[in-house]
Amino acid sequence: MKNLINMLSLSLLFFACENAKKEKKVERKEDKKVEIAKKVDLDNVILDKKNVKQVLTDYAAQNSQNLVLIKTSLGDIKVRLYDETPLHRANFIRLVRKKVFNSRVFHRVIKKFVIQGGGTDNPKLKKAIGQYTIPPEFNPKYLHKRGALAMARDDDAENPKQESSSHYFYIVQGVKYNIPTLNKTIKDNNLKLSAIQIQTYTVVGGTPHLDGKYTVFGEVIEGLEIVDKIAAVEVDKGDWPLKDVSINMEIIE
Repeated sequence: MKNLINMLSLSLLFFACENAKKEKKVERKEDKKVEIAKKVDLDNVILDKKNVKQVLTDYAAQNSQNLVLIKTSLGDIKVRLYDETPLHRANFIRLVRKKVFNSRVFHRVIKKFVIQGGGTDNPKLKKAIGQYTIPPEFNPKYLHKRGALAMARDDDAENPKQESSSHYFYIVQGVKYNIPTLNKTIKDNNLKLSAIQIQTYTVVGGTPHLDGKYTVFGEVIEGLEIVDKIAAVEVDKGDWPLKDVSINMEIIE
């Protein structure tokens, strides 16, 4: 009788272990399903002011791409996005993947200043993007130098937190300053520039009065001559090119 009881106990223990293993396998499968679902959802979720920071934070963690090719009717521009501005990097990569920038144009071109694009009047596209702004990610080492990629935004009166637009971006052309001209710009705009800023704007060029006010989240690594070509096109009184300069984008890596 004692042996029979021992055998029954061992059998019960064996079945319990097997059931536990099966349950763990089921849990692992369910966990993987949840992870996959999360990734799919992040590409398709509609962003708003409440969820934007969390969604873009999660998206940045799951997507490490930071090279984008901006194909224009005047030539190609390759940009690198900064890891230190994760929300803006994630937002830009997400919109490129969703083809939001495709078949758009540069709608604001100001020579020796910036070329701006990303606007859309397509209601379906606007609905797909969502209504949101991006918390600023100012970084003192990323300046509005020539070739800087940054996000536009509403002015301080309407936007005291200086949050970025969801889809309006610009690339800096700017100018190279000599010391007297830079000193005048500093005085006129009540600026305090570091030694690095002074060196950057006198050697490389850019738009110093935008620093600390708009988020720079990347830079041109190839195609600055194309930026110059676009900046040189003839525009109307509203700075819109008389002949459209088209935009299409793709992620390189």
